[in-house]
Amino acid sequence: MRNQVTIYNQYSTGLKPHCYFEKMKYAAVLFILLLSSLNVFSQSVSASLDRNKILLGEQVTLNFTLNNLNEHGAFVSSWPQINDTVNHVEVLKRSKIDTLAISDTYTYQQNFTLTSFDSGRWQIGPFTFLIKDKISGETIKLTTSTLYITVLPVDVSAMTDYHAMKEIIDVPVTFDWMPVLIALVVILIALIAFLIIRKQKMKPKEAPGEILIGTPLERAIEKLQALEKTKLASTTDIKRFHTDIDEITRKYFEEMTQVKALQLTTSELFGRLHVYLQDNALRNSFLQVFETNASVKFAKYTPQTQESKNTLKAVINSLQQIDDIVNTARNHANRLVQKY
Repeated sequence: MRNQVTIYNQYSTGLKPHCYFEKMKYAAVLFILLLSSLNVFSQSVSASLDRNKILLGEQVTLNFTLNNLNEHGAFVSSWPQINDTVNHVEVLKRSKIDTLAISDTYTYQQNFTLTSFDSGRWQIGPFTFLIKDKISGETIKLTTSTLYITVLPVDVSAMTDYHAMKEIIDVPVTFDWMPVLIALVVILIALIAFLIIRKQKMKPKEAPGEILIGTPLERAIEKLQALEKTKLASTTDIKRFHTDIDEITRKYFEEMTQVKALQLTTSELFGRLHVYLQDNALRNSFLQVFETNASVKFAKYTPQTQESKNTLKAVINSLQQIDDIVNTARNHANRLVQKY
């Protein structure tokens, strides 16, 4: 009855109907934004030990868990890193970060095997995770609770087979020549066999080298253009896509500049290529591509499909510019060598 009276009063006072629907529309928008914000803050993190008391040298498992991450709207920008030694506790083994998909959300887990050789009660943590919203760019800081592990000394007082230390007993030592004679006979037989095989065996022919077609740029562009047809249907596809871009680009630099690009970090590689990347805009653009590829390879960032395709186009354009720069530098060097 109250709702009917309210509606009657609105029309009786001259309130236009469309104003009522405008308010409803604004309320719906606010409700959607509220649901979006709730989705951003729905993640939870935890750190746990499978037990909190151990003897000296025993092992305990530390587990990190991040729940309810929607990769369409957010990604992990920072995962806790643990040093090999933390407050009298040593890290013996650390697993990879496992991913478990449940509907549209993901759960991440990582385990650490710990031990300690110092008795006492030691604090571990708290640990901090950083989650970044892809739409708003907001960074969310999630912190675990503090953990404690108690390390107890080994008590040998109740051992029935425990005995006090005794004096050292001298034992007469005699040298056993049999192992030495056996070793000499084996070495002699192996040497004779080696000399016989060496005389009988002909020198092997050198295997023909790989025949490369086209220039390094042409081979790199051909491989990169083939990647454009790749379907990026999953996180694994996107990771493989960016890994292939990184390997093709580094292979081009190896062939073009004789720099061992596949073995270098991004900072080391750009230090070697400084002479070819003197243009700040080109260098910064290409550095951004390498950093994006590294973030995707190590599961720190998952781009959208279009962003991955744009990264591929940027690599092709940058390689064409760099190839012109390298060839120009070589031509100048050849002219100078002929002149002097």
